[in-house]
Amino acid sequence: MGQSLKVPDKVNEPQVATEQIHAAVVKKDDQLASEVSPKVSYTLEVDGRLKSEHQTQEAALAAALELKQKFPHIRVAIVDPKGPKRIAVELPQGN
Repeated sequence: MGQSLKVPDKVNEPQVATEQIHAAVVKKDDQLASEVSPKVSYTLEVDGRLKSEHQTQEAALAAALELKQKFPHIRVAIVDPKGPKRIAVELPQGN
C-alpha cells in the first residue's frame, strides 16, 4: 500500500481504437442495408404472448393450426398488422 500509481499524461491509443471501431460500424451498417428482408407481417399469439412472425396470413394460420392440433387447450390467435385485430384460431369441428 506504500506505492502510488503513476498515470501517464497522454494516451494516444484510444483515439486509434475509436476510429477503428467507427469504421467497423459503418461497414456493418452498409452490409445490413443490402441484406434487409421484407417486413414480417403476421404474428402468432399463444396464450396472450407473441411467439412467432410470418410473412403471410396463410403461413401464420398453418402454424397456428399445427399448434392447436398438438395442444388443443391453448389459446392461439393471429395478430393482423393492419390494425389491432386478433383472429382467434380454433380447430375445425370433428377433430
